[in-house]
Amino acid sequence: VTSFLGLFFSGGVIVGYVVPGILGGKNPLTVALIGAFVIVCVSLFLAHGFNLRTAVAFVGTSLTLALASGFASAAVGGAKLFGYGSEDAIFLQSSLGSSVNIQGLFLGGIIIGMIGVLDDVTTGQSAAVDEISKANPALPLGELYRRGISIGKEHIASLVNTLVLTYAGASLPLFLLFTLYKSQPFWVVLNGEIIAEEIARTLIGSTALVLAV
Repeated sequence: VTSFLGLFFSGGVIVGYVVPGILGGKNPLTVALIGAFVIVCVSLFLAHGFNLRTAVAFVGTSLTLALASGFASAAVGGAKLFGYGSEDAIFLQSSLGSSVNIQGLFLGGIIIGMIGVLDDVTTGQSAAVDEISKANPALPLGELYRRGISIGKEHIASLVNTLVLTYAGASLPLFLLFTLYKSQPFWVVLNGEIIAEEIARTLIGSTALVLAV
């Protein structure tokens, strides 16, 4: 029940704050970061309770979001991605003109999309280390850290795979089109905005997971 309450709250923040803020001409990345922080602040504690390990997960998620936003900005700018990899972005630009920063919108989308995965890894890590510590309170700090990192590596491996498959599933029609119409070399397809954006999402999301652990 509390998880669903957190979900409804998250939806309310996106619909009630993030979307109007972007349409109002504010920087999409800034709006998305503020919205993400509010979502994490409330929904994390609603879903997992007010306790020390949720507080640790909250701090970890917040720090990771801040670091990942800087990395995402550098990566997207360095790769010269402009956010036009989807028809939705092109249609939005044609409807609203220059009042919406499409590259910022792409970055904001990455930040919002990261929240769920970061929530998963930080709460899972925090709970796992807490339970190991309770099972053996005499365990030295170094050993506790080593076991926590061991669990974290498994988290990262499975969640990176989840990220890739999620993006691949959403882009399945594109894979079929590229297979049917082989008019361009494979390296050209990879460097196209559509594919490059998904590669960037995956790399940024994967880096955020490592930072979170």
